[in-house]
Amino acid sequence: MKKKYVSFLLSALLLGTATSCNDWLDVTQSTEKNADRMFDNYDGFKGALAGCYADFSKTDLYGTRLTMSNIESLASLWYLDNSEDYYDNIETNYQLRLHDYTHTLSQDAFKAIYSALYNAALETNMVIKAFREGKGYNIEDDQSRAVVEGEAYALRAFLHLDLLRLFGQMPQGGTTQVSLPYSEITSIEDPLTFYAFDQYVEKLKADIEQAKTLLKDNDPVFQYTLDELSHIGSSNYDYVDVEDDFMTYRQYRMNYWAVRALEARMYLYLGDKTQAHDIAMEVINAKTTDGKAVVELSSFADYGQSASKSYASPSECIFALYFDNLYDISVPLLYGKPASSSGNSESSTEYVYGVDPKSNLTLISTWKNDLFLGCDANDIRSKFMWSNTREPQHTDMPTISKYYRDEDSKSGIVPLLRLSEMYLIAMEGTTSLTEANQLYGDYIVSKGVPRPAAFFTDLDAVKTELPKEYRRELFAEGQMFYFYKRNNTQRLWSNESLLMDESLYIIPLPDTEY
Repeated sequence: MKKKYVSFLLSALLLGTATSCNDWLDVTQSTEKNADRMFDNYDGFKGALAGCYADFSKTDLYGTRLTMSNIESLASLWYLDNSEDYYDNIETNYQLRLHDYTHTLSQDAFKAIYSALYNAALETNMVIKAFREGKGYNIEDDQSRAVVEGEAYALRAFLHLDLLRLFGQMPQGGTTQVSLPYSEITSIEDPLTFYAFDQYVEKLKADIEQAKTLLKDNDPVFQYTLDELSHIGSSNYDYVDVEDDFMTYRQYRMNYWAVRALEARMYLYLGDKTQAHDIAMEVINAKTTDGKAVVELSSFADYGQSASKSYASPSECIFALYFDNLYDISVPLLYGKPASSSGNSESSTEYVYGVDPKSNLTLISTWKNDLFLGCDANDIRSKFMWSNTREPQHTDMPTISKYYRDEDSKSGIVPLLRLSEMYLIAMEGTTSLTEANQLYGDYIVSKGVPRPAAFFTDLDAVKTELPKEYRRELFAEGQMFYFYKRNNTQRLWSNESLLMDESLYIIPLPDTEY
């Protein structure tokens, strides 16, 4: 049993902050000094891969900017009023809500994101290069070797899809063409090669295909569910037997089904809804060799019953980042403190004071009401995910509790791929009204809502409902701007006075060396 607990510690450190990773293995502390020797053994590969995941967790990437803050401000989701004297981080979000790309704070944000994405890609390229040079055979086990290499390709693909979605041209119907670098270099001194849209997409698809090929049948997710692999060593999970501890906790790594989910997301963005639908359905219906669902939709167990009250839907995460200090990241930015230990409801009169619009990203009550307009009163997202919060002048400022952690349990997760998104993709791509209603029924029941007889009367009704569900479900996860961009949406929710066009959807490339 001791081996199992060592595995948990290893995975927690691997997937936490950069500091945690640096504490994990000496090899990650001396990467630059010993780059030529890093891949001489399996521990070196582990350390290098740990560095890649640590990059994902940085503030300039999915630790903040591309999940909770900047990307959501581009989608105009946060309430930001020019009457406030904001602190710099909130002022940046205000300028992004205005889509003022000439402002220094906006340009600094884009530079930070662009640089972080390409530097993270460089880290993955070092791992890929080691395999190409034959050093992968320093990992003796064939399956472990294939999984580590597959994850490196998957991480590179994840980064480059977001580079395309943020800085690239409109995926369909645009008039402006944008060339982007697809990074395959391993030194900041090497020149980047820029590719036209179609060439870039081919490289992206090739990385996903390579990751799928390497992970197929080698990833433990074919034998065990994500839940089983994340509870190895716990009571009632003694039957889970994974010889290589590094292959556990697959929810926090780019496992095979995470690659498939990423592929579905990519095809939807590119406009191939049929392909996106088919892949999303594969993820939804994924089973282990024993016939168990690899991952299931989150439910009240996460939101209301769990002692940890984790509102980020951990049980349905296909790929998430683990943070040992999520409290220190999310609370100063989002506040999000629930009004009571049992959560909130629409009729609750209990409020928490302390939110500061100058330093926290919030909504106003009318926006929160509109977000859930027409929803069933039992919807657990409305009841638990948003806090009844008032600033000192007693103005209602609802804050999102998705990432709230208290001081006694600071650790938590940030989802990057969830099963709920696969349901939304499948609903958008289906040509069957019957299937759309079946998918929506399964999806909405997981939110605590009674199953509707037939929610959609036609497929046009599906199109009307989808943007509302994307906002409700994926708020503060960084997906709404990309939804708007791929649909060339002209009027954004909560910011309808601004007319969006192609020039505002294509984020200007920073004039900087990354």
